[in-house]
Amino acid sequence: MIALQPYSSTPNTVVGDLRVWQDVYSAQLDNRRDIFVWLPPSYEQSERRYPVLYMHDAQNLFDRHVSYAGEWEVDEVMTALASEGLEAIVVALPNMRERRGLEYCPYPFVNHEGVAVVGQGDAYVRFIFETVKPAIDSALRTRPQAPCTGIIGSSMGGLISLYAALA
Repeated sequence: MIALQPYSSTPNTVVGDLRVWQDVYSAQLDNRRDIFVWLPPSYEQSERRYPVLYMHDAQNLFDRHVSYAGEWEVDEVMTALASEGLEAIVVALPNMRERRGLEYCPYPFVNHEGVAVVGQGDAYVRFIFETVKPAIDSALRTRPQAPCTGIIGSSMGGLISLYAALA
């Protein structure tokens, strides 16, 4: 069972109920990271099950104080959509900084130093679907079926999202 702690960074620009699943180990990548979970406004007052969106680059999604590329305001957008009756849980995985390109690329490539490397995108996708998703589906009231699960990213996050959807 996962323990979700309230997000407590001060100051912050978070709107709504953002929680943190701390120090999650990835056997697939042999590393650890915190994972952020945004719960829809009706979650605590309801028994509903919710679709889930998995998003990359968590540092940029909810809080401009921790963003390195500008906050995407996912929490504000999801709150506005909830007022229209569209609600989902957002599970946000932070990138591993200098390993971002490596984890988000599923193919061999030549890095900026001219060295051929093999991307770890397949292992990253397996981390999401073998470790993170089963734990989230077990701990929260999700709708775990494929049509109720989305994966979203930008730039390299878009590449790994497309790869994950096809895989």
